[in-house]
Amino acid sequence: MKIREPHLTLVLLAALSVFVLAVFASSLRSDFVYDSSEEILNWDFIHDPANILTAVTFRVMGMDVLDFNRPVAIASFMFDSLLWGKNPSGYHLTNNLLHLLVACLVFLLIRHILLLRNPSRDPTWTTLAAFLATLIFAVHPLVTEAVCEPANRKDILAAVFGVGALLLAIRHDPKTGRGDIVRIFLCCFLCLLSIGSKEVGAAFPAILFLYWFLFRRGEPKAFWSWTLAGSTAAAIAFLIARFALEHRPSVIFLEPPTYPGGTLLQTLLIQPQILALYEFNLFWPLYLCADYNDYSVRNFPLPLSLFLLALLAVPLAWWSFKDRRVLFGVGFAIASLLPVCNLVPIYHPAADRYLYLPLAGLVLLPAAILDSRWVAAKSSRRQIATVLVLALVALLIPITLQREKVWSTDIALWQDTLALNPRSLPARVNLPEVLLLKGRIEEAKQQSEATLRTPYFKNPWVWVDYAIELNRLGNHDGAQKAARQAIHLKPDVVDADKMVRTLQCSQKIATEFGQIVASLPR
Repeated sequence: MKIREPHLTLVLLAALSVFVLAVFASSLRSDFVYDSSEEILNWDFIHDPANILTAVTFRVMGMDVLDFNRPVAIASFMFDSLLWGKNPSGYHLTNNLLHLLVACLVFLLIRHILLLRNPSRDPTWTTLAAFLATLIFAVHPLVTEAVCEPANRKDILAAVFGVGALLLAIRHDPKTGRGDIVRIFLCCFLCLLSIGSKEVGAAFPAILFLYWFLFRRGEPKAFWSWTLAGSTAAAIAFLIARFALEHRPSVIFLEPPTYPGGTLLQTLLIQPQILALYEFNLFWPLYLCADYNDYSVRNFPLPLSLFLLALLAVPLAWWSFKDRRVLFGVGFAIASLLPVCNLVPIYHPAADRYLYLPLAGLVLLPAAILDSRWVAAKSSRRQIATVLVLALVALLIPITLQREKVWSTDIALWQDTLALNPRSLPARVNLPEVLLLKGRIEEAKQQSEATLRTPYFKNPWVWVDYAIELNRLGNHDGAQKAARQAIHLKPDVVDADKMVRTLQCSQKIATEFGQIVASLPR
């Protein structure tokens, strides 16, 4: 029996929910890794219920704390803390549920955009096309960094609130205007929550404008004018507060972010290489990495990068001219990518999580192909298209599962990162430390010695770990020499309380190193 709308939409939403939860189920057994170790496991601030009001009211933006500029994300960690304490499974479950919510919202958005062009057509295939395209987004390996690392949920939260605001605005009925005052307020509030989750949320006023311009500008302008003005004002007000309230000087953010290459001009020359890397990872996601730097773009010299970008941009420009739905998808992706394109210095020049939100816009492209007149005209073509998409999804799932495994433990993460990017400073510094904390002393010592043969030998934390490793292995003289070198490079490393308070190291590392320092001859 043929399922008709709206029952088909509900069935597909249920199927999408089961599918996403099944694919990411293994992440529930993962540890806290990377930034989660600092932001969730070792940061007492989020585990104190008295601080919840500080985050909810955005007063945290004036404090010298981690992610002071992302109060919504901090609040989400605090609510998780009330439920799960420091149990990583609960935080991973929250991330999975949030990703599921984004996937459902993206499905509804794609379905709406597709129906705008063909409102008179039987919506059954259009709904299926939206579902198939959403599957690509839901399981693409590029989303694993955001989904499988609880501290990276900021991108997911920004997507939840931003896409939610867009869907809410879409529900505006120009004939009746029923509920518009509430809808305008909620749209602006959701945009504020989006940018309060992560700066990428600043893209949504532009995305709202693009939607209105492409599909709804023939309507009376009152609702859209107020919505666009309010959401833009919310974003601007937040950005002003973000810089005006920033605590200075900071004992946590000791060094400000810098432009890749050192200057804006150099950044403009490097950014095409980063975009070419993103393009490669989008279509061939076999070499995803937790830390990208100049080594990661070594195979993308500027001329080749520009060629690869043009190879994608030219057909997309032509296709966008022919199909407004494609133009919206491309514009959505560009708007959400601009905040992380290093035009303003950021701490990580490139990251897989930066593509989480752009990917939600880009999947409109396969959706437009599936819903094209040529494919939709014959059932045989629809069947072939369905098989091809499901085959693609089947190819993506094992890669995604492998990335889930990489993000499951610190050791797996940093070993994988070091294999893909031998010049990764975080991997060089963190791998010996996590091996040390796991009791694998000899392996940790070998990794530290390997790092000391690289240009990173001047990093004080390599010497801190090396001192502890030598001390545990009974080489006390060597441990003292390594400790002196660490102190020479960073004198305040002897202040254990400060190092722990500012989240530069764990309590265990600070305590062990403090014992070595105490044994140094006066």
